[in-house]
Amino acid sequence: MSHFPRWLLIVFLALVCVHLNYWMWDDASIVFGVPVNLLYHIVFSLLLPFVMLVVVRRAWPDYLKDE
Repeated sequence: MSHFPRWLLIVFLALVCVHLNYWMWDDASIVFGVPVNLLYHIVFSLLLPFVMLVVVRRAWPDYLKDE
């Protein structure tokens, strides 16, 4: 079985923790023409597929690679 690095687990858990950006709920700033909360979730949504790609590549069981 592949080794799942601890740093990857920490990154994944950190992303889960910052998903709900409660510290910016009352911020009505506009950045690049969009509200800052929307921009935050756009960047977050673009980052997650890359993190999940790394998670899947590192945690995929070796015996399933042969099939």
